[in-house]
Amino acid sequence: MLRIVFTGEDLARVRVNENVDPMWEIVLSLHQIGTRPAAANPYRNWASWARTVARERLAPVVAGLYELAPPQRYFPDFLTPAPTSTRLEAGIDAVLHVPGARLRTEMEKANGVSRRSTWLAGVAAGEPRTLRCLASALRTYYNHTLAPFHNQITTQLDDHRREMTQRLVSGGVHALLASLPGGIRWTPPVLTADYPADLDIDLGGRGLTLVPSFFCRGTPVTLANIDLDPVLVYPTDPPTHWMQPNDIHAGTDRHLAALIGGPRAALLRALTTPAGTTRLAARTGLSMSSTSEHTAILRNSGLVRSTRNGRHVVHTLTPLGQNMLAGGR
Repeated sequence: MLRIVFTGEDLARVRVNENVDPMWEIVLSLHQIGTRPAAANPYRNWASWARTVARERLAPVVAGLYELAPPQRYFPDFLTPAPTSTRLEAGIDAVLHVPGARLRTEMEKANGVSRRSTWLAGVAAGEPRTLRCLASALRTYYNHTLAPFHNQITTQLDDHRREMTQRLVSGGVHALLASLPGGIRWTPPVLTADYPADLDIDLGGRGLTLVPSFFCRGTPVTLANIDLDPVLVYPTDPPTHWMQPNDIHAGTDRHLAALIGGPRAALLRALTTPAGTTRLAARTGLSMSSTSEHTAILRNSGLVRSTRNGRHVVHTLTPLGQNMLAGGR
C-alpha cells in the first residue's frame, strides 16, 4: 500500500506536470515490451511492433535497459530524475551526473544485480564509458520506439491535463486529488493507492508533482527514496486502438483496401506525410518487416518513391499514388 500524507502547505503545492516526462515513459514502456498484453490492452499492438524493432535493430539496447529497469521489482530512482524532466537530453544529463554514492546505493538495492553483470557493475561504479553507453541506449531507445508516436502520446496527455485543470478550477485541489485514476483514493489528508510494497511518504511541506503517464499501466508509481522530491506517476489509459490509422478502421478507405489490401492502403494513407520505414511502421501498426515488404510492392507499382537521405530512406507518394489515394476516398 502507498500512503502519501499531506499538510495544508502541501495542498497548496500540488502541481500537474506540464509536459511528457520522457524518462518515465522510457522505463514504463520497457515494462510493456517485456509482457504479453491481453487483447484489450492498449499497448498490445505497440509492444508487438516494438519487439520487432528491438529484434531487428535494437536488441542490445533493449536488453541492457531491460536488465537495468525490469518490471515488477525495484528499479533505480536515478533513471527517472526528480524533479521531473520534460526534455530527453535534460533527463539524460541528470542521469550522467548522479553522485557516485547514490549510483552504488541504488544499484545495490536492485537485488545486488550489479555483482552479476559487467554492464550493471559498470553503471554501479559510475564508469564514464559505461554511463555514456547508458546515455546512448536511452537516446536510441526513445528515438526508435517512442518518438514515432510523439503526436499520439502528447495528444492523450494534453487532453488529460485539460480535464485535470477543469477539475482544479471548478472544485479545487481536493476535487483534483479525488479524481485521480489508477485506483488512487483521497481521504484527507492521506492519498492511498495499491502498491507492490508498503511505502509511507510524509510530504512535510514539499508538495507533490503529479505526472500523468502514457505508458503507466494499472497502479501508480513513485520514487522509492522518500527523501527525493515527491512525484506520483499515474496511468491515463489511452484508447485501445490509439496506434491504428483512423481512416482505415473507420471505413473511409475500404474500397482502396479491397483493391490493394488493407496494409498497403494503410501505408498509402500514412504517406500523406513522407516518412522513413520506422516511422511508417509506427503510424500503421505494422511490423518493420511487413512495412518494408509492402512498401517495396508499392514502390514497384509506381505508387511510392523511396529516396536515401544519409543512412535513412524516406518514402513519399508519387503523383500516381496521390491520385489513387484521392480516388479511394
